[in-house]
Order: sequence, then structure tokens, then C-alpha cells
Amino acid sequence: MLQHFTNYKRALDYVFSLNRRRKIFWEFGFDRMKVVLEKLKNPQDDLKIVHVAGTKGKGSTISFLSFILRQSYKTGLFTSPSLINTSERMSINGALISPKEFLEVFNEVLPIYKKLPEKLTPSTFETFTILAFEYFRRQKVDIALFEVGMGGRLDATNIIKRPLVSVITPISYDHQKALGDTLEEIAYEKAGIIKNNGIVVVGKQKDEAKKVILDVAKSRNANVLLYGRDFYADNIRQEGSRTLFNFYSRIEDIAFEDLEIPLLGIHQAENASISIQAALLLNKSGIEVSSFMIRHGLQNSFWPGRMEIVGNDPLILLDGAHNGASALALDSALKLFKEKRIIFLFGILRDKNINSVLSVLSRNKSAIFVLTEVPFSNKRRLDVIQLKKYAEQFISKDRIFYFRDFLKAFEFTRKIAGKKDIVCVTGSLYLVSSVRKLTNHFVFSLNIL
Repeated sequence: MLQHFTNYKRALDYVFSLNRRRKIFWEFGFDRMKVVLEKLKNPQDDLKIVHVAGTKGKGSTISFLSFILRQSYKTGLFTSPSLINTSERMSINGALISPKEFLEVFNEVLPIYKKLPEKLTPSTFETFTILAFEYFRRQKVDIALFEVGMGGRLDATNIIKRPLVSVITPISYDHQKALGDTLEEIAYEKAGIIKNNGIVVVGKQKDEAKKVILDVAKSRNANVLLYGRDFYADNIRQEGSRTLFNFYSRIEDIAFEDLEIPLLGIHQAENASISIQAALLLNKSGIEVSSFMIRHGLQNSFWPGRMEIVGNDPLILLDGAHNGASALALDSALKLFKEKRIIFLFGILRDKNINSVLSVLSRNKSAIFVLTEVPFSNKRRLDVIQLKKYAEQFISKDRIFYFRDFLKAFEFTRKIAGKKDIVCVTGSLYLVSSVRKLTNHFVFSLNIL
């Protein structure tokens, strides 16, 4: 029986086949992971970890934090989904795991899998999480940052027993099939990462979500630092393609003025503030964070597909907004570009709340919508004719164009865009990823090359 792989692509095919072999995608729990991790002597317990959950902004927040910490520390980062290639899920100081490194870790895990009954074989995401634990332990990272895949309470990453800090970014509606139909239900799932006697940094929340988080934290005797109460961003403004802001923390009695991030939008300054507060708390855990690390890390941060500019003449802006809350943030950020016509290249997956996104973006009454199908989305793909029917509920027919082939849609969008227009690609990170490739933006981290 095959006990190891020498081909990186075949190893990835094996990992992705785990969900297809049997329908375990919605079977939450930790039993499958525990069996494998115990065989590996529980690498997750050897790591210093920051654990990040939330609906919107968790990717940007964990990225900001990684840039702060990697100024002085060997910092592991585990995120999902990937934009360009699967290696993006695991990186150290911006360098993605190499095919050789992936195979080394994977081939240590594979013999364990081969001896497991099918019902105890971890899923695809669980496997990537296991591999990340082992990879970061092998590489002896100083600190590892783990982004929740979905929810929190039953997410594979929540097998982490004792994070140094837990983080919950703003919560909104997404993945209702798995997490619940109400904001309270979703917040309860996200709050599942809060540990007994732990500490959690909480981003700006709607009242119903905030109440659930605070109740869970109280029941677990956890210390809560809340955006707007204990720390916050102020004087947020745009200068060119950067956002400037001031940060204040009442807990540390500290302030930073004129911090810079290379991402646009008020929400990004708020996300950066969450990362700053989390970083400052690490001082109590032996990870010393200086003002230089914060200022320089944020200034040089990078997160693809979130208000990312990839072209000029016309300006091409990428933002993976795929739910109502992220669409609101995008709409707010686009208002920074006054007197410019927006041309949306829009595609979305069929399992998203399509009406909530379109109802927000359609507020721009001069915008043009070029609709298309999301490439490489397989069973989750929404037919463009059906998408057109959704769009016509909010947008006049004379402002709608549609193409089944996203390449034709992209070509048409660029063709009709004038020099003063903005092409905004949104609705799906899969669509954003495809446009990044078309515009020769293959690099996930600015520090790779």
C-alpha cells in the first residue's frame, strides 16, 4: 500500500479527495483530528497561538497582526481559502510552504491516515489544519496565527486548547446553513473560541452579537477587550491609496497617531486596531511588541483581494465582498472615489445571500453591472441568467450586461471603462483570484520574491 507521495500535485489531490470520498463536510467534531494529532504527539500544544474568528475582516486582521509580529519574530500564518494556490494556507514571515516542505509533512501524516477506518479519516480542512500544526512545530516558529475556517465552536482550529489571545472580528450573516439563521446563533458559534479564563479581543459588533459574546465570555470567566469601549480607531482618513488613523487603548493607556495601512476603508482601520490591541496583549505572554513593530508592520502590510488595486487606466479594484456586511464596507470605501463611475464585474456563488449583496451595491445609481459566472466554482456556481434575474430586482436593465464566460465579461468591462472610471471586481474571492491571474498578480505576499 502506498505510504508516501513524491509528487506535490498528487499529494494535494489526495487531500482534496478526502471530502469527496464520503460526505463528512458537515460532520463537525474533533474525534477525527484527535486520533491523528495524538499520533503526532500533539504539535498544536507546543505552539504559541493567536486564534482569530469572525465573519468579516478576519483575514485582514490576522494579516495585519502577522506583519506586526514578523518584524521581530518567526511568525506562522494559517488562513483559508487560498486565492492563487493552496500553499497560501501556510506561510512563515510571508514565505509560503514549499512543495518540498509540504511533502515532508504530508508524508509523515499519510501512514497514519492509511491505518484509519474511513469514519475516522479527517476532512480536507481538518487535514490542512493538522499539517499546519506540524509544519509550524517543525519550523520552530515563535508564534503561530490561526484563522478559523467556519464558525468557531466546532471548527477544526478550535482544537487549540490555550491560545495566548483569541480574537473575534465583526460578525454578520454568512454560512447560515452551518451556523444558524440569526445573528445570535452565528455569534454563539463564533464565541466558541473563547476559552475558560482566557482573553478575547472583540471587534465592533451589532448589539445582539455583542450580548452573546459577552455572555459566553462571562460564563467562562474570560477577560474581554471590546472595540469602542476598551480600544478604538479615530481620525480615519484617506491619503492616496493609503488609510491613516490614530489608535487608542484605554487598557494599556497608550496612543499611536498617524498610523498607515496600504488598504482603503474605515473598516480596515478598525481591523488594524483589533490587531494592534491583540499584539499589545502579547507583551504579557513573553512576546514583546514595540511601537516600531506596530507602526512599521502596518505600513508594510499586504492582503490581496481586499480593496486591492491591480491596474490603472482604468483603475481596477479587487474586493472579495460576498455578504451584506462586506458589501456595506465596500460601498463605504468606494465613496472615497468621488465623481468616478463604478463598473462592477460581479459574480457570486449560489449559496450566498445574493440579494443582500446586490441591494447594497445597487445603491450607486450610476454604476454599471457586468454579470458573470464565477470560474472554478463547480457545484456552487450560479448560472448567469439566474444572476441576471436577481440583479433586475435592484438594478435597471439598461445598466446590466451579462456574459457566461468570465474572460469575455472581463474583456467587455475593460473595453467600456473610461480613464476616469473604476472597475470593481467583487462578489467572490474565486472571481477576484481569476482576475489577479489575468492581471499578472500571482504573488500572495509582497515578500515572497
